Amino acid sequence: MYHTLLRKRIREKGLLHGAMLELTYRCNLDCCFCYNDQDAPGEPLAFEDYVKLFADLARLQVLFLTFTGGEPMAHPQFFDLGIAAREHGFAVRLRTNGHALRPPVAARVKAEVDPVLIEMSLHGARAETHDRQTRTPGSFTRLLDNIRGMKALGLPMNLVSTLTAWNETELDAMFALADALGVRLRFQGPVGPRDSGDTAPMALQPSAAGWARLGEITAQRRAEQPETASPSPGDECAPPAADATDQYHCGAGSEEIHVDPFGNVFPCLHLRWPAGNLHQQSITEIWQGSPVFARARHLSAATARRWAGQQPTQFGAPLFCPGLALTCGSDAPAASGSKTVQPIFFRARTQGGSAQSGSIATPRASDRRAAPESAVRRSPRRTPCR
Repeated sequence: MYHTLLRKRIREKGLLHGAMLELTYRCNLDCCFCYNDQDAPGEPLAFEDYVKLFADLARLQVLFLTFTGGEPMAHPQFFDLGIAAREHGFAVRLRTNGHALRPPVAARVKAEVDPVLIEMSLHGARAETHDRQTRTPGSFTRLLDNIRGMKALGLPMNLVSTLTAWNETELDAMFALADALGVRLRFQGPVGPRDSGDTAPMALQPSAAGWARLGEITAQRRAEQPETASPSPGDECAPPAADATDQYHCGAGSEEIHVDPFGNVFPCLHLRWPAGNLHQQSITEIWQGSPVFARARHLSAATARRWAGQQPTQFGAPLFCPGLALTCGSDAPAASGSKTVQPIFFRARTQGGSAQSGSIATPRASDRRAAPESAVRRSPRRTPCR
């Protein structure tokens, strides 16, 4: 009922229903296909900025608030932000790699943040595969230990995995592992370029056989366990109805906003058209006044019409993301080696300049000033996935 009736009405009425906040681009892992641009410029939002944002979102009757990153728990005031979000009455979701959720930390998350869902990343059924993608030895074992501890605490959780060339042969084993842990597993994809335009991660694009096998497993599980196949409330990009026109309507610009660590507001994670910046405007002004959201809704609806009655496809995946298509400039074959595409968005300047809301342009060299040390993790330049 949530997706087939309530969420459709939310979209039709243009109500802001959820907000996804990238708290930081810092991370305690080093996943080789991560899309974050760790050299992104900007002035990070202060705690007071987030408190004002929460108050404005509450007045707009937003329900879901998602903390993501980077690794959101790497933000120095993560727990303060979680407590503030809870005090404002949001249903908080946490997207994390799970590495920091040792039993004492997990207990504190439950007591102070009380999330409705914690979604963690699983990269394979074996340590060799998972640790290869995270480039962090021991991360697989630590994740499983943390999941068992969180289960004992009664924390609600899901697992999410990006299908890659490295884990596509472990699909059955990954679902079996999730079942043994008592945790739901969902897959996403395709692999995209980094926000900087670097296409190196796309060398990990899985094969058509991998996607086909995932489709077989999903169909079989849906038939055998229909209760685990329905999206949970708050899942993004879920179809609001079963008719052909709406089936592939992602809803970008219709019900959720995406905010990066520097206050830039976008229609969604993959459609980085800047609608405004929280250093300069309130979220109410941006949501009610920016033309970007109408443009995003038009793009989403046009994409749904394009694929009505057909099986969408993109980089071999049985889906189509219009934001990813725009970022890449085309639905081109997967890249090999380390190349770049020019991303079709720009980063709004947050201090000492302004950007016209809704315009699409590439960043000027003068705008690419280094972010403060507190804003991003300073790690060696990422190398191609091996």
